[in-house]
Amino acid sequence: MSIVDEGVQGMAAGASAAWLAGADLVELRLDCIGGLTEGKVDQLLTSVAHIRVPKVVTIMPTSIFGRYAGGDRERAKLLARAADRADYVDVNYEMDPEVFGECMDGIAGGGAKPLVSWHSGRMIEPGELGDFVSSVNASAGAVFKAVMPASRIEDNLAALGMCRSLNGHRRIVFCHGSLGRVSRVLAPFFGSEWTYASLRSGREAAPGQIDLQTMRKAQEVLMG
Repeated sequence: MSIVDEGVQGMAAGASAAWLAGADLVELRLDCIGGLTEGKVDQLLTSVAHIRVPKVVTIMPTSIFGRYAGGDRERAKLLARAADRADYVDVNYEMDPEVFGECMDGIAGGGAKPLVSWHSGRMIEPGELGDFVSSVNASAGAVFKAVMPASRIEDNLAALGMCRSLNGHRRIVFCHGSLGRVSRVLAPFFGSEWTYASLRSGREAAPGQIDLQTMRKAQEVLMG
């Protein structure tokens, strides 16, 4: 579940509420914390240490549905700071290549698993997805995430097919946008490690995200 509450206290409270609501995982969107510093990263992760589900830390820039307006190098330092207490650290593939490598090294030194994410502005071709996975020198246990916009309902089927084709890799593949909701619901059935939901309507972290209750109901229907 994606947590986009503002401030350290608000985000910690949102993460606790998500855990109590039965979320299997919480994504902490640190870019929602104003004036983000290493101290605030430490404070937040201390505040959510009691939550007994995996925690994903990410800092999304303004160019990718986020609020962080700083540079890549500072963002990489903040992400590496979280690596000793988060379970996964989401590193955007769109980062400057040199900074991306430094960030991956920093995460490896902390113990968290890297979640390498690619947010494409168009539909990804199957060959491109394979190239993306093979181009990243990631540690064992890394998760590869590829997200793309759906402009027609058939794009969901294409994304889910690509997800299934990455058998043997830990991955998350789906479409965003209002037409991409189908792939968000179905992604785990096609091999995605998990999918993303909001705690409630109005707290979405990205276009097309579904609230937890709606997601569960849809998946329960599919499972019979």
